[in-house]
Amino acid sequence: MPFFTGLLAIYHSLILDNPVQTLSTIVVLAAAYWLATLQPSDLPELNPAKPFEFTNRRRVHEFVENSKSLLARGRELHGHEPYRLMSEWGSLIVLPPECADELRNDPRMDFETPTTDDSHGYIPGFDALNADPNLTKVVTKYLTKALNKLTAPISHEASIAMKAVLGDDPDWREIYPARDLLQLVARMSTRVFLGEEMCNNQDWIQTSSQYAALAFGVGDKLRIYPRMIRPIVHWFMPSCWELRRSLRRCRQILTPYIHKRKSLKGTTDEQGKPLMFDDSIEWFERELGPNHDAVLKQVTLSIVAIHTTSDLLLQAMSDLAQNPKVLQAVREEVVRVLSTEGLSKVSLHSLKLMDSALKESQRLRPTLLGSFRRQATNDIKLKSGFVIKKGTRVVIDSTHMWNPEYYTDPLQYDGYRYFNKRQTPGEDKNALLVSTSANHMGFGHGVHACPGRFFASNEIKIALCHIILNYEWRLPDGFKPQPLNIGMTYLADPNTRMLIRPRKAEIDMASLTV
Repeated sequence: MPFFTGLLAIYHSLILDNPVQTLSTIVVLAAAYWLATLQPSDLPELNPAKPFEFTNRRRVHEFVENSKSLLARGRELHGHEPYRLMSEWGSLIVLPPECADELRNDPRMDFETPTTDDSHGYIPGFDALNADPNLTKVVTKYLTKALNKLTAPISHEASIAMKAVLGDDPDWREIYPARDLLQLVARMSTRVFLGEEMCNNQDWIQTSSQYAALAFGVGDKLRIYPRMIRPIVHWFMPSCWELRRSLRRCRQILTPYIHKRKSLKGTTDEQGKPLMFDDSIEWFERELGPNHDAVLKQVTLSIVAIHTTSDLLLQAMSDLAQNPKVLQAVREEVVRVLSTEGLSKVSLHSLKLMDSALKESQRLRPTLLGSFRRQATNDIKLKSGFVIKKGTRVVIDSTHMWNPEYYTDPLQYDGYRYFNKRQTPGEDKNALLVSTSANHMGFGHGVHACPGRFFASNEIKIALCHIILNYEWRLPDGFKPQPLNIGMTYLADPNTRMLIRPRKAEIDMASLTV
């Protein structure tokens, strides 16, 4: 209460008692903001301000509502030339896709600043959305190197979670995959990140998932306001209060478990062997020491790993349901490969058609329409002669992945597209799901490409193996999923419904992981 009492006192002293001064201050601040957002440039602007338009609110709103068509029009109008755009991420220069190779490893291209800023990581409650270089270090140093030994526990948890989430009713039943697949992937991922005990903790699964959904939704609401006043406005937004409560709840659930683990360190099991932990809590502690914010790291992992993975799994299942011949071919590949090679990191790599289908789903519906988000820390002169000024933010729009200049029949789903490319010399290296290139930036590109894509690829394939062997699924008659497009965000249809029922599996997945 003292905090709100203080705010009320400020309100009376500054606003009610001094209305003229307050109005003058607001006008000055508005003018300063307008001048600060003016960026003189020789570049054409896709959605320019109108005369005497002192805020960007209209332009941002129009972009959020029509981003996909605006970006497509921008590339149509400007071809391979850069242009300027006003978006929910602020003023951006949109670069042509070929610039991705030129800039992919340039140290003057800052990834962390725009990511943290656009995610409101500087505002209390959004802490878990900060771009964290330690996360990349832990993922590459520990998670990716552990993929061989993680296959069995992930598959084991998938088997248990699948029955709990998808059920075993012999009749067709309707599911909501945006909800159900999130639960499945959350349990599989948590088995790796936090261990066997926490992957069965429904409070943690639900609360951490709720936080992520809130963070993205509340972030969209905050973007209505000018950047300079967001650090003030959030204190008066009930949705931000709810977000902070959700993060506190995450702490309440996970903190006792972390304390229990610390007390167990140094003890022995029934056989007298020292208790050892090998999960992300332990990995972060090795890198950052025992006093780092362990809960925050886990919430961040949940956001960047679980939600993006379940989103791609949902899209892949939707696409396969609409292409039953590809679905049947993928099922036959799973049976053939797992029957001869078992379940391992190597055999997952051999699922070439499944890999191709996943990459095709990601091409047609990437999670972001603006990839390669960076901020220049110095002036950067490109080979074309164009100079990216220090402090400028850039993106590369993803709509080129639907352009006939880059792909044959680009708007048509072709589950074999990358399978065939793997047979073509010169194109094979960029045809894997985990490969990145200027032509396919579903996982980003360059030094800041998604570090967890190798884990995500294996996890999705394991989940899809279980589902494709044990279930058949289809979309309801007349239903066609429509991706959700909000500004730069492009997600699988959250209202997708599927009909699913068990089938007799050709292979018992559990027997492959013993």
